Amino acid sequence: MAFFQHLKRKAKHDVASHLNWMGGRSYDIADPLKRLRLAASSCFFGEPMYYHRDPADPRPAKTKKKAADRARLSDADVKRLRETLGAVDPAEWRALSPAALIEKAIDEALAADPEATLAEAARLREEEHLRTTPQVILVRAANAAAVRGTGLVRRFAPRILKRADEPAVALAYQLYRFGKPVPNALKRALRDALQRFDDHALAKYRLEGKGSKTVDVVNLVHPKSPSVDRLAKGALRTTGRTWEAIVSARGSNRCAWRKALPAMGHMALLRNLRNLIEAGVPAEAFLPKLVATAAEGKQLPFRYYSAYQAVKGRAPGAVLDAVEQCLHRALGEVPRFPGRVMVLCDNSGSAQGTTTSSLGTMRVSTIANLTGVVAGMRADDGHLGVFGDRLESFAVRKQESVFSQLDRAEQIARTIGMATENGVWLFWDRAIRERQRWDAVFVLSDMQAGHGGLYGSRPKDYADFAWNGHYIDVAKLVAAYRAAVHRDVRVFLVQVAGYQDTLVPEFYDRTYILGGWGEGLLRFAAAMAQA
Repeated sequence: MAFFQHLKRKAKHDVASHLNWMGGRSYDIADPLKRLRLAASSCFFGEPMYYHRDPADPRPAKTKKKAADRARLSDADVKRLRETLGAVDPAEWRALSPAALIEKAIDEALAADPEATLAEAARLREEEHLRTTPQVILVRAANAAAVRGTGLVRRFAPRILKRADEPAVALAYQLYRFGKPVPNALKRALRDALQRFDDHALAKYRLEGKGSKTVDVVNLVHPKSPSVDRLAKGALRTTGRTWEAIVSARGSNRCAWRKALPAMGHMALLRNLRNLIEAGVPAEAFLPKLVATAAEGKQLPFRYYSAYQAVKGRAPGAVLDAVEQCLHRALGEVPRFPGRVMVLCDNSGSAQGTTTSSLGTMRVSTIANLTGVVAGMRADDGHLGVFGDRLESFAVRKQESVFSQLDRAEQIARTIGMATENGVWLFWDRAIRERQRWDAVFVLSDMQAGHGGLYGSRPKDYADFAWNGHYIDVAKLVAAYRAAVHRDVRVFLVQVAGYQDTLVPEFYDRTYILGGWGEGLLRFAAAMAQA
């Protein structure tokens, strides 16, 4: 509830608009903390975005063909688009790298409310299961003038630095972005963290061979504990204690994997399902532990669909059922959404062309579709709408598999067309003409809507809802629907790709702006509607 109190204190109704990457009208998020939450919850720090690139990123492009490649823009396309838009609507943020975009949002949030920003970092770590972005917030806070001398860094650090490799990652970011001297507040936070970890954690995350090793942090901040002393003396070893060490020593075979099972946590089991199956390990040897540890596994929901895809076609039904059972346990108590609910999921070129990381294959469109199925299952009468050039929707069934319904959405996405806003227009137009009553509408999208074939060829169809001649104005569509059909419809605009703008003004009546990839966004949506 602290976040809602912050929003009430900071609420402003000034509406500033700009051109988004599709040349359509979008609105700024006035509140810096909401802007940070919107972006940080829906991307991994520093990973490529569809419209933002980092020329200095040294990582090689993935050579294996993946589904996102067919929709991806080239660097030249992005440069040309930036120059074209900049000629009519100059904006310095268009030239920022993905990392710089988040860093700018962090700094603006810290300047506005340091305590709330660090609380958000802790929330991102604990509820959104993100690791790097919370550490970046912590380091930038330690270097911010507004935070100096407040004690906030040391106070929030235990909720952010939770794994034994994270102090070294935080130090690496400090040295990369700010260099030395390292702020005393950050030194104290790193020292406190290292003193909390035991032999096993410090041995597992020594980070030997990395640019910044755990022992480097020890040498800088001088923590004192028996485990740290053993680490500094080189007396900590993982041989035979971690699953990685066991499999490495024995080879990837049935005997080795069975020996490794007691040392494997939930994430390790989930990500090695295919290895376990291919090695011939019987399902009954690992499924009970996989399911039992799901509630505390701290995995984003899409990780379970990745695991399901990795073993589908080669795993017995019991394994597929167990993975879905894990998803439900990991989701916990998702709130119920009363009435008739439509969840519109962006499967445009930009959504299908964006993956969670440079080497990853999970697309943000798939994450949107998964969230949509889950939200639909928690509605009294839930429907999923897959949109691109066209719109295709179906009723979500509570007793049917989440993954089978997600597979259906993914099949539709392959032929839906690569534009963004035609499907949004079609939904609202149909809802108004047919007087369809919806109690809530979710739009899960990168929010980069402009114009497509429908707008270019049939302008009379949307003349009442246009902006600047031929761009759709979503705010007008929502207002028209409320005036003609259902004045109290709740509209949730969910950012899924890390951008910091929205299609409807921030404080538009009964319209809620949020972002994220985890189950927490649905709980947050329900709380926002009741606040």
